[in-house]
Amino acid sequence: MKYLVFQIPLALLILVMWPPVYAAGALEDPEAVSWNISASKVTYDDKKQLYIAQDDVIITGGDTRLEADYVEFDNKTRDARAKGNVLLVSGEDTVTCNAMQLNLETETGTIYDGTVFMSENNFYIKGNEIKKTGQKTYRSDKGTITSCPGDNPDWKISGRDIKVTIEGYGLASHATLWLKKAPALYTPFVAFPVKTKRQTGFLVPRIASSDRKGMEYEQPFFWAISRNQDATLYLDHMTDRGTKSGIQYRYILDENSRGTIMYDYLKDDKLGEGTEENSEYSYDGTPDRTNTNRYWFRMKADQELPFDFTGKLDMDVVSDADYLRDFKSGYTGFESAQDYFENNFGRSIDDYDDTTRENTLNLNRSFSSYSLNLNLEYYDNVIKRRDGTEDTTLHRLPSVKFSSVKQRIASSPFLFDFDSTYDYFHRKDTTDSRIRGNRLDVHPTVYMPFSIGSYLKVEPYAGVRETAWYTDEYETPSGGTEDYFTREMYDLNLDLSTMVYKIYTTDNAYADKIKHEITPEIEYTYIPEEDQEDLPQFDKIDTIGRQNTVKWILTNRFISRKQVNGKNVYNELAWIELYQTFDINTHKEDGDEPFSDITLEAELRPVRPLRIKTEAAWSPYSNEITTHESLLKLTDKRGDYLKAEYRYERENKETLLGTVNIQITRRLSAYYSVEEDIFAEENIENEIGILMEDECWTLQVSYSQTPDDREISFLVELHGIGAFGNE
Repeated sequence: MKYLVFQIPLALLILVMWPPVYAAGALEDPEAVSWNISASKVTYDDKKQLYIAQDDVIITGGDTRLEADYVEFDNKTRDARAKGNVLLVSGEDTVTCNAMQLNLETETGTIYDGTVFMSENNFYIKGNEIKKTGQKTYRSDKGTITSCPGDNPDWKISGRDIKVTIEGYGLASHATLWLKKAPALYTPFVAFPVKTKRQTGFLVPRIASSDRKGMEYEQPFFWAISRNQDATLYLDHMTDRGTKSGIQYRYILDENSRGTIMYDYLKDDKLGEGTEENSEYSYDGTPDRTNTNRYWFRMKADQELPFDFTGKLDMDVVSDADYLRDFKSGYTGFESAQDYFENNFGRSIDDYDDTTRENTLNLNRSFSSYSLNLNLEYYDNVIKRRDGTEDTTLHRLPSVKFSSVKQRIASSPFLFDFDSTYDYFHRKDTTDSRIRGNRLDVHPTVYMPFSIGSYLKVEPYAGVRETAWYTDEYETPSGGTEDYFTREMYDLNLDLSTMVYKIYTTDNAYADKIKHEITPEIEYTYIPEEDQEDLPQFDKIDTIGRQNTVKWILTNRFISRKQVNGKNVYNELAWIELYQTFDINTHKEDGDEPFSDITLEAELRPVRPLRIKTEAAWSPYSNEITTHESLLKLTDKRGDYLKAEYRYERENKETLLGTVNIQITRRLSAYYSVEEDIFAEENIENEIGILMEDECWTLQVSYSQTPDDREISFLVELHGIGAFGNE
């Protein structure tokens, strides 16, 4: 373990700058402002046009208010000289001082022995003599800056020649960072942001130490190109691996059109060839890495198109199978990109250990009763591409789907819908059994729903399927040579369902009434046996097995009603579904296990702090659970939460991911997360950390460990100034 033992470079205080998000409101026109004076005693010198006010003096004009024990106010120049318990409120700024000379219209002057507080930034400037050089600018030959209130703040920076511009930067020379009354750092120059809107500048640097990368310093730079586009440039220096550079470009054209492009490049100092020297840089389950030129390109874009079409583009190209394992964390790491795409585009990317990356282009047009989808699907097999070996990965270039929703046929009792798809399947390399070709599949269905009495709903329906292939010529399993194939099939279905319910009156804080619905359902499906041995094999549509099954389904729903402010508020407390299939053909032929597993799917939210979601399958023959996935999350108002995810497949997989966060005090919390591969008896990752938050600073320290790496990281944020550390 290479422990994190280092000092923060003094230059960090110069680099800590970043773009906030909102702009301040405009001030009123000074020419339109009239000034009003009130005090216990007011005299006026007509010759000098000078007001002299004493005791409980208040001068107001526009959004400016001046209070003091004594004020001389020049009615012509609008100059004010105040002393004794002076308070000036101007827009978002508040000044308290012993004395002040200020022009109330130009807002320029001198503040003596005072404090300037900028509420929008939660920022304080203190000094014996502070010059207000403009509406949004201050200067002090000697003073301090902090975001902590009080005479003894938790932190402050003292310096000389301090200059502060709202919506700009602050500058100071000979600056010292103080923690309480103890000096901690010194730098001959420091720059810091004093902004509330997006602007070009350096972002918070990231610092870490790990076994695989050594000491790591990652510095982003934000470029505000225009109101609707920006870019972030990254330099990530690792003492053991070299310097990785990256860029993220974002644009927004309108509410429904946006895109993000990310690209990283690294000339890696280490290989992963499995040699004794570099064995620590290779991974089990992937080929030895022989490339030092490493990169990752990913992007997502949504675009409104002419004729009411919409487009979605997803791209994901990585240099080698180990890249995303090496760079899971960090500003440009896999986890950061995954979270960003999920939060901003509502769709994710393939997992970090998936060596076949999906690249798609989708064009969609929705009509009132129909939809049209055009997809280009390319799957980049990273290992095959890297090794230059035969690549038979299947791509759809293109796939076109035209379908309809269920709708009535004229005024008849019948309804219909249909699905139709055209696919061109492409492979870079082919063999006799892995061909390329075209397929057209059309599947219309007709329904005739009716009810028996008011309790039983009946819905019979029948569908026909016509499929045609035109492919590369190849030798079929039966010995022939073909390039054109067809298949005709049909399917029959019958659904029977009913629903009963009961309403319970309750008397608690969560509900006035609870409705329990029970919906039993029986579904019969029949598909005849069809000889499909000689058909091309691309996906599951090419081989549709015979089916003669009965499926029972039992659904329970619990819905609460609570009257809030005279309105009924409904909440689904629980949804539970059980189902199982009986195979008639299997029962007739050999009677060997015709029943499928009994599957349970459920989601429960009995109270808002608790959420449980589960899916499990149980075999009636082995009397064992075959698959199981569960999620449990429990939160409280303090900020404590517990989250657990469990996944199980009999004789194949069993994993557990748990996270607990404890709010020890109002300011201090601690968290621990663990991911265990129970089946392989291996720990995947552990992370433990603490988070301490105060009104004017935040401290986070964490330690994480995986089978391949260990990392210590920290984040220190001085509110209103910036942060340094690892995020």
